[in-house]
Amino acid sequence: MPNPFSKGWNYLKASLDKSVDDNADPKVLVHQAMNNARQQHKSVADQAAAVIGNAKQLEIAMGTKARQLDEVQGQVRQTLQVAEQARAEGDTARAQQFDAQAEQLAGRLVALEQDLENTRQLHGQAVQAAEQAKQAVKESEQRLRETLAQEDQLLLQATQAEMQHRSTESMASLQGAGGGNSPTFDEIRAKIEGRYTTALGKQELAEATGAPSTAQLDAAAFTRESEGKSKLEQIRASMGLSSGSDAGADRQLTDGGGQTGASAGQAEQSSQAEPAGAAEQADPEAPRNPDEATDQPGPEDLSGPTLPRDTRE
Repeated sequence: MPNPFSKGWNYLKASLDKSVDDNADPKVLVHQAMNNARQQHKSVADQAAAVIGNAKQLEIAMGTKARQLDEVQGQVRQTLQVAEQARAEGDTARAQQFDAQAEQLAGRLVALEQDLENTRQLHGQAVQAAEQAKQAVKESEQRLRETLAQEDQLLLQATQAEMQHRSTESMASLQGAGGGNSPTFDEIRAKIEGRYTTALGKQELAEATGAPSTAQLDAAAFTRESEGKSKLEQIRASMGLSSGSDAGADRQLTDGGGQTGASAGQAEQSSQAEPAGAAEQADPEAPRNPDEATDQPGPEDLSGPTLPRDTRE
């Protein structure tokens, strides 16, 4: 039976890994990938260097053993020569002694030859491994160059993706930023379109039902008022009365004539001392001539009959 704590711990680690991967910065991931590629190339280069170093070490050991082999061969020859001289001199014991020493050197020589042969085989294998290591380093270096060449492109793509993400977030915030202190263009456009469509609906409804609009009612009221004034002028003309403007002008002329007559009376009173002058002083308001005694219609007479006025605006 699986341990629930272990399952929970594994699930938590997987969840954290996924959360980190989802929220990780692409630029950081690119730098991590570049560092991993460099570390891999460094590891391959280090291993290749170790293989090449082993081949060099075997080569050095092979040279050392070859020199030792030459020295032992020289010692064997020298020992055999000394033993041959002792035998020629009749010193058999000495000759046997050098022969035994030569045999020992010969055994050592055989061991050195075998060791040298093994070293040569190992060196050959090491040389092949070194060549393979060099080829692996070249391939790793080529891959590293390709990866480094993609680094700038990946960073550029990451920057573009980040800019696109920020632009998308900005557009989303602008679209959902309603209800602030200042209205948005969409709200203003919707309000204007609402008013325009409402006005069109009212106009269409008025045309469909035949009900007059406010402008039509104002125009009708103005027309009725003009017709009323025209009708009033016709009634005045039929009664032999002048219009309101002519009556105002006649009244101004009448007032001017009265003032002129008064001035003339004062001049005549000062120049002539006659009884008529006394009479004129007693009644300065008397008319000077028959024309002045004619009654002129006043504003009350010119008003005419009162007609009902349309009070509707």
